[in-house]
Amino acid sequence: MTTLKSQHCLTAALTLAAAAWMPLPAWAQGGFNGPGRYEISNLRSGKVIDLDRNDQTSVIQFAAHNTPNQQWDISPAQPGFWYFRNGMNGLALEAMGPANSTPVRGVPFTGSPNQQWRIAPASDGNALITNRLGKTLDIPSGSTADGARVQTYDINGDANQRFVFRRLAGLPLPAGVPDADDWDRERRWERYYGRFNERERLWGMEGDGVCFYRQPGFRGRAFCIPTGEDVRRLPDPWIEHCASVKLFGRVRGVEVFAEEEFGGRRFRIDSDRPVFIAMRRVLSLRVF
Repeated sequence: MTTLKSQHCLTAALTLAAAAWMPLPAWAQGGFNGPGRYEISNLRSGKVIDLDRNDQTSVIQFAAHNTPNQQWDISPAQPGFWYFRNGMNGLALEAMGPANSTPVRGVPFTGSPNQQWRIAPASDGNALITNRLGKTLDIPSGSTADGARVQTYDINGDANQRFVFRRLAGLPLPAGVPDADDWDRERRWERYYGRFNERERLWGMEGDGVCFYRQPGFRGRAFCIPTGEDVRRLPDPWIEHCASVKLFGRVRGVEVFAEEEFGGRRFRIDSDRPVFIAMRRVLSLRVF
């Protein structure tokens, strides 16, 4: 019997344009295993995706040196898609146009559709990194040269379009959240990282809860927690980057703590804070 969960998985798989010939996408594809920091190498050249440290916007391939500009923080976007943000400066990987041979760039994060990527299965179990237009990351002509610009191109599945992920660090699920299958895990990360409101151009959540933002005025990426949940340790990117706080629905407030496991200095928030300066860092919290 076909379950509702399997129907959801099938629907998600079919939304990838120009990829009907591929099997259903899996969570762990080409070494990708959920949100976290990765080094991403091309199968043909063996070089890694690198944000050029000279202009800090060109995305190139280069020999691996284990430096932050060659590391990418991957976090959930809309269901089935991911954001790639550079470990050196937080710039997002963005598709710059629909034409073949268009270079990709590192640009300030906005959460726009051009910054959302699908990690899809290639024929050999490695990964294609595709955008919403059905184009995929591609190394021009299969070049093995350092400095070759990374571009997008029609999917052909050749080795210069296949990538391998090497996980460097993960983002832990909030304490108390049980393990689940691939689909539920992806939906759960979407839940804790909020949803993007295209009309208002900001992140938020449905229902009762609270969102913490990296920028003042409720801007930038959000970390969202429903009412009644505790987080014993916030994911690392939010530890010292909480600039504003917004309450949603009927939530009464949130209590934040300077240390893990609800220790150290505490502060209660019971209204929106467009600028949050009460505590330098927040390591754990309770929503009520």
